[in-house]
Amino acid sequence: MHATLIFSSILAVITSLSARAQTLVNGQVFTQGLAIVDAPAPNSPLHAGSVTQVAIDISGDGKLDQSASIPGSNKPTRFDSLEIYLVSYQTKLNLTVSTGSGLLTQEQGSTVKHFDYNVSTCIPAGSYNLTFYEASHINDQPFFSITPISVMVMNDHPTDPCNNGTNTLQDFPQLSSPPPQSPWLDGTSVTQALPSATGSNSAAAFIRSPLLTLLAIFSMLL
Repeated sequence: MHATLIFSSILAVITSLSARAQTLVNGQVFTQGLAIVDAPAPNSPLHAGSVTQVAIDISGDGKLDQSASIPGSNKPTRFDSLEIYLVSYQTKLNLTVSTGSGLLTQEQGSTVKHFDYNVSTCIPAGSYNLTFYEASHINDQPFFSITPISVMVMNDHPTDPCNNGTNTLQDFPQLSSPPPQSPWLDGTSVTQALPSATGSNSAAAFIRSPLLTLLAIFSMLL
């Protein structure tokens, strides 16, 4: 098989997979895990030196008991962890937005978790993904999902390089094992699949294993 044809087929598979990275329903972004992101909206500008509010529905639109959001819950469908990073392969940055159990355990009694993210002036302008890493159980089956939401950082006067909250930029692709779709989507809602800011991050969320990818490519070449 000609190398160009093989590459084109691989690219087509990755593109089709990346389009499933997140689903927009009535202004809410349904991740591939249990979380529903109310804010920020996809393609929102993040202005350096200002605050961006992040709001996440952890109730499955009212379908999940609040105790299932607390790490260590014994509910059959539950959150195990939820962390957020601001990632860009364009600017070579991977910044911690929220890590640990604090996000899920704060605001006891509230079905929507809120926090203010201070967009540092050290972050250079460019295309980024607000990337949600979720470990969860759905009907007692474990899943690990990576959901990128594209945002744009606006910064006309960047300061010195970022030193706090920086992490190693992960190799592409990152392995994940998400469920086929959000358990909160019944297939009847009008949805819009959203591409992420960078192909690297979007494709990473859905390449479950080399075998599945090869099978998909092989079927296209037949």
